[in-house]
Amino acid sequence: MMNRSAFCLFLILLLSGCSFLPTNIVNEIDMIQGVGYDLAEKKNIKGTIVFPSFKKDKTSYAEVRTAIGESSKEIRTILNNETRYPLESGQLRVALYSKKIAKKGINDFVDTLNRDPAIGSLVQLAIVDGEASELLKMKKYKKENVSIHLQELLKQNMTMGLLPETNLQSFLFQFFQIGQDPYLPLIKKEADNIRVTGMAIFKDDQYVTSIPMNDLYIFKALVDKNRTSLRQFILENRDKVVLETLGSKVKYKVKIVHGRPEFTINLTLKTKLQEFAPSAKKRQSFDKKKYQKQVEQQLEKNAITIISQFQKHKVDPLGLGAKYKENFREFNEKQWKQDYPNVKIHVNADLKIVQTGSVD
Repeated sequence: MMNRSAFCLFLILLLSGCSFLPTNIVNEIDMIQGVGYDLAEKKNIKGTIVFPSFKKDKTSYAEVRTAIGESSKEIRTILNNETRYPLESGQLRVALYSKKIAKKGINDFVDTLNRDPAIGSLVQLAIVDGEASELLKMKKYKKENVSIHLQELLKQNMTMGLLPETNLQSFLFQFFQIGQDPYLPLIKKEADNIRVTGMAIFKDDQYVTSIPMNDLYIFKALVDKNRTSLRQFILENRDKVVLETLGSKVKYKVKIVHGRPEFTINLTLKTKLQEFAPSAKKRQSFDKKKYQKQVEQQLEKNAITIISQFQKHKVDPLGLGAKYKENFREFNEKQWKQDYPNVKIHVNADLKIVQTGSVD
């Protein structure tokens, strides 16, 4: 049996042995929280990183560094040669890609994120209408840290606004799934602010087209659970109705007609009336059935409009191909791509205004 002195010696050796293991001291590493990529001259890439830097008085500010290279890995190496401490990516919150670079494809960049074990799958991705570097270097966010601001801006618009849920994980799922194309938030620097301006739609990993903010309400309802968002509808005779979405459901049905798939999308929304402003400047009761019908017709029209846009550009962010594949063993990917632009798609909206407030 081991005596006390031998045990103490063993314990000392064990503890001292731990010091030979590689460790990262928080105060001696620079944690990247945001990255952005733009096109540069001669087919190079301009990469920008954001990481917090701490002063002696323990206050922090966002430090922004930029380098040019042939790949994201080369840019990381160049920037590592400039920083006081080694760069680590375990706190990455957001990755931005300019629209120009997204048109060429972002798979290499996203794949690098996916292969880094330190990076979580919930990192926010976004496309910048403009230069990603200019957005990350905005002086307004020098102290606030633009990476945290962007992460919270996107998350807030997904939870309470019109953006469907997206992140690194969802992009990779859509990218690799047969019969669906990815989508990401589109943002823009406007004066001293950063705004969400729409949704970028991809063909494989290349940016192809976008959805403006006015159409995001119906798009979110078609691909994600829509709740708590507000939408204004201008109806017949210029009557204005503002509705808050309390919940939505969407069901896709596919059948084969004359050898081709045909889709029916049934959309159900439960809403609450927030504002009613009739065009006639006089007191008027709210005709719930009348306005429900008018909103349903507008939603169906808007849905068909954006779906037609998708078919024109041969992109499938709704995942119609994936739904077709799930239901029919005869699915042929090559044939589906040929058929998709001319496939018939019907949309039926069922809207209920369950609360109308004092105007009832």
